[in-house]
Amino acid sequence: MPEMTQESSIAAQLRDEILRGQYRRGERLPSERDLAERFGVHRSTVRAAVKRLEQLGIADVRPGGARVNPIEEASLEVLGPWLALKDPPDAELVDQTLDAMNGFLAHVARVGTERASDEEQQALLAILDEMIETNPSERRRGELFAELSAAFVTASGNPVLAILRHGLRTRYSDFALPDARRKSATNVQLAPGLKKLRTAVHKRSGAEAAETIYSLVSVIRKSIRASLARRTRENTER
Repeated sequence: MPEMTQESSIAAQLRDEILRGQYRRGERLPSERDLAERFGVHRSTVRAAVKRLEQLGIADVRPGGARVNPIEEASLEVLGPWLALKDPPDAELVDQTLDAMNGFLAHVARVGTERASDEEQQALLAILDEMIETNPSERRRGELFAELSAAFVTASGNPVLAILRHGLRTRYSDFALPDARRKSATNVQLAPGLKKLRTAVHKRSGAEAAETIYSLVSVIRKSIRASLARRTRENTER
């Protein structure tokens, strides 16, 4: 096994153990010698793996050993693996994730609506028209929401928002957005809000667009949380 693969594998195992609470905040991780013996590798490989944990923000390497940091100090990169620890993902964690995404989406909807060129505005309206008129599947609607957020970011003209969106999208939205297994609100439930959002974009009312996006995602959050809780109960009862 290549050295970097060993380091990555060890770092991932230790990361997941920390995220599962096997090591508490402030607790010292096992020594390099003990970890090297556990994984059957050289201490330098363990040292590199623990350094990776420090880069993720979940461990602090000090003289005498590495200690576990509070999860609040972790980097965004940790959230995807945290969501993936369970199947289905933890309903509370998904809800908190969508809550964070919702604030971002409301902001980009506001600035994108206000700053869109005529061509960008037409692109936004076309996406909304498909969402309203075609009764898309769960997966297709998730794709359309992703296209809509990307179009709002493009219209904002703010490259920092584009970087943030990319980070959010690639790190954890696949665990949170609707798909065939995580049932969301129905198209009928969302249609009034989508029509209101279309009107806001057409009028270039950023405040109304932000408020409407926030309300729409709140409906989706509630439905996804209920769906995940139901799946968790079903798994428990099997």
